This record gives sequence, structure tokens and C-alpha cells, in this order.
Amino acid sequence: MKIIDRIFNKIISIRINYIVFPKEIARSMPIYCSWHVKWIGIKKGSILLESDQIYKGMIQIGFDRIAKGLLGGRDSIIDIEGSGQIVFKGKADLSQGISLRIADKAQLSIGGDFYSNGYCSIKCRKKITIGNGNMWGWNVVVMDTDGHPIYDKDHMIINGNKEIQIGENVWLASYSKVLKGAIIPSGCIVGMGSLVTRQEQRKNVILAGIPARVMKEDITWDRGEFPEEYDCLL
Repeated sequence: MKIIDRIFNKIISIRINYIVFPKEIARSMPIYCSWHVKWIGIKKGSILLESDQIYKGMIQIGFDRIAKGLLGGRDSIIDIEGSGQIVFKGKADLSQGISLRIADKAQLSIGGDFYSNGYCSIKCRKKITIGNGNMWGWNVVVMDTDGHPIYDKDHMIINGNKEIQIGENVWLASYSKVLKGAIIPSGCIVGMGSLVTRQEQRKNVILAGIPARVMKEDITWDRGEFPEEYDCLL
């Protein structure tokens, strides 16, 4: 990271912390962000920390800790309307290209030890809850809204927003999409390019396809690389 970037990052991070947090929290500098993040609508109470430990840089936003060879711009955006909120419940690392758009009265809750690769997008108009230990690949999309209303013949909206629940230790692979009303239980993997639209009840399964369905049960996963001896077994 260039010296000039470090300077700008620090200046912007100080400003953001003092805008959204009370002074006693802002002094700890829990948010460390790139100066390439565009902030819209933030104020006191827009971002909350629900954690026993609050420390410098626990929330990292907009940096280039992305997969090798992944191409794209450096810009990110955090847009919080009205009384909308983002709640962080622990350490989080949201890589460059992140887009978080929170509507008035909506809440996005992000559990601890969260990591998203580059260019992920969350659109929240009601409520999205993400458990601890989530890992997301690049270009993941999560949205609890269709974005535009659909009316029946009596001019009643028939496609209202619906809450999304994502459990603990969930891996959303690259290009996967999670739409309104979806439930993904703890320990699950969503395959690359898959589309989750339903409420799954089983934990520790692989969901894949369009729409996603259970492909394998009783699985576990971790963030490490393949063990060296794996190649010898092929």
C-alpha cells in the first residue's frame, strides 16, 4: 500500500468513526476503511457494534485483500437511508468493491469473523441476518427485495420484501445469489453461481444449482488450503 493511500485511509477512517460512534467508541478506531469507500447517509446510530471486544481496525472495509488475478475497480459504497442500520457483532473484513445499501428502517446484521471477497453486494430493505464465521467468494449478491413492486389487478403489491437468514460458518461461493425469504442454516456451502430462493432446514449441506437444492449432506469445511498430501491421493 502506498504512503499516500495510508495517509488518506487514516484521515477518512478517523472521520467515519467520529460520525457514526459516540466519542468513547470512536477513540478506539474500530472502523478502518479505504479512502475509495463512498459513504452516503451515515450518522450517529447508523452503524452499531454488538461485541464484548471493541478494538482498532476490527471492521476493515474496501481493501484489496481479494483473490489473486481478480480484476475490478477499487471503489466501494456504503449507503444507509434514514433509520437503517448495520450491526457488526465482531471482526469483519469486507474487501474492495463491496456495496451495502440499507433502506430506511431496515437492518443488516453481520456476525463476527466475517470475510467477503471482492465485489460483493448486499441490498437490504427489511432485515438480513448473517451468523458468525461466514466466508463469501467474489461477486456474491444477497438481497431481501425484488427492487421494484409488482401489483395484482386490485393494485395490491404481491412481491413484498422478505427477511433473509444466513447461519454460522456458511460459505457462499463466487457468483452465488441469495434472494428474499431464503434461509441458509449453519455449516452450509452454496456452490458457485447458485441461486438460493427457499428456506432450507438441514444444516451442513451443499446447496447448488438454479434454483439451489441439496447436493450432499453431512459435510464440513474450513478456510484452509488443500493439504499437500491430497495431490498424492489422486
